Amino acid sequence: MKARRVARGRRIEALLAAIAIGAIVVAWRADAEPQPAPAVTVVAEPATASGSATPSPTPTVAPPLAWGPWASEWDAALADAQALTVEQAAGQVIMVSLDSPAVKPSTALVRDRHLAGVLLLGGAVVDAAQVTGLNGYLAGAGGGRDWPVMIATDEEGGAVQRLRPAIGYVSAFMAAGANTDADETRAYYTGLGAQLAALGFTMDMAPVADVTVGLGDPTIRTRSAGSDPQVVGRAVKAAWTGLDAGGVTPVVKHFPGHGSVAVDSHTGLPHQAATISQLAQRDFVPFADAISAGAPSVMMGHIQVAEWGEAPATVNPLAYAYLRDDLGFDGVIMTDAMNMQAITALYAPGAATVAALNAGADLVLMPADLDAALAGIEAAIADGSLPRSRLDDAAARVILLARYQARDQQAFPAMRPQEFVEGSVAVSSLDCAALIGPSVKISGGTDAQRALLANALVAHGVSVGTKGTSIALVTGDTGHADATVVVALGGPWGLPASSAHTYVAAWGEGEEQLAAVAAVLAGDVEPRGTWPVSLKLPAPECAA
Repeated sequence: MKARRVARGRRIEALLAAIAIGAIVVAWRADAEPQPAPAVTVVAEPATASGSATPSPTPTVAPPLAWGPWASEWDAALADAQALTVEQAAGQVIMVSLDSPAVKPSTALVRDRHLAGVLLLGGAVVDAAQVTGLNGYLAGAGGGRDWPVMIATDEEGGAVQRLRPAIGYVSAFMAAGANTDADETRAYYTGLGAQLAALGFTMDMAPVADVTVGLGDPTIRTRSAGSDPQVVGRAVKAAWTGLDAGGVTPVVKHFPGHGSVAVDSHTGLPHQAATISQLAQRDFVPFADAISAGAPSVMMGHIQVAEWGEAPATVNPLAYAYLRDDLGFDGVIMTDAMNMQAITALYAPGAATVAALNAGADLVLMPADLDAALAGIEAAIADGSLPRSRLDDAAARVILLARYQARDQQAFPAMRPQEFVEGSVAVSSLDCAALIGPSVKISGGTDAQRALLANALVAHGVSVGTKGTSIALVTGDTGHADATVVVALGGPWGLPASSAHTYVAAWGEGEEQLAAVAAVLAGDVEPRGTWPVSLKLPAPECAA
């Protein structure tokens, strides 16, 4: 049963064996002592006389599931779901968000509503010790059930990171597209997964598998690994397997692809005019790659696909059928947040939740009104508009995934290797052999960003003052400047409008990212990053 997981862990372990670092030890607050996490029942796969596994005679899910569990484990989860009351089963298919560090209301909410889990937003995070204590209490809020509470975060890096006060800055995911070394990418996300697990998280709403079209994409952009489906697929596989090995369940998102639509689903309903055949060659590719590699969870986005009709994918049976039947996905399908305008403008909270479940969703994320969502499920079961078998199937998948999250994990260093960040720095220059001189002057960005770069350059023997090579830091996705060296801390799309000798993308504004830029500019690290999006720069790429 664990062969797939053990093999995956050994590959990552071999990669990280040379990294001589200790695990981060997170202090628990004295006033937030966590309660014990619930025990987890592990159901062994029965064996024949020859020792081989015997699948269930009539499994709902083919044995074994691509992401790890066996049919007998599915059967046990389904039996547990069927034994729940309707009220309990309704809670087991819902995950809510927490945006406050308050412990008692959060744990009571999980316990009283029988919720599958919670997603911690930025307002719930003060520092590492606080969030670890909160998560400890949440882990004990499941009552008498023998599967754990899912505790999720939304840590993509770059523009979307909830845990910066606890773990520092994480590179935007486009860095994974720029770095061509899949092993370095996997190691970075294994380290990130280990950090999240050390804080008590069991799930991360990442990686983003969307293929971006650039500035015509209003919300994904550098949250994507790039504009080439193959590049994005490679980065997504390395990232999700790394997070998984580090100890948290990855959620590959946002199927059917949010990077090539012109409307942000937070504010409206995006329309995808491309045909399914066209999407299969572009937007679907990274999802298909992740699924074929055994990804355990996929998030369904609020995208209206013309060929599937008027309904958003989150409430559209054709979207779920494509994931299940065409791509062969047998894990948990989670909706994107149901409090987004793409859904709330069309459906009441109870109706939206029931529609998503009927369409094929297993876990409904952040309904606009929790009580209305729960009541809607119970009413739909009572009047037959939502079959109890569909609710049981969804709850069983969630239970199975929760048990998977409680599996034994090998101990990995809770640190993100700097080699990945250095290898993601993309450079185009008229002279790749000498990017800066012995002294530099820095402009643009914030005081903190300039100070981080200056300190890092000084560590490499470069003098920082008012003379020498001019370096301009630009922010946002269209930032540009005139200087000898222009460094994009956000998206790279403004670089072509700059007048420079050297063009650089850092994929972030944290200490790690600016230290990597300094190492590359000083010549102590060879430029290895490539441009994961198409840019018309008047200088050649420096990556070998």
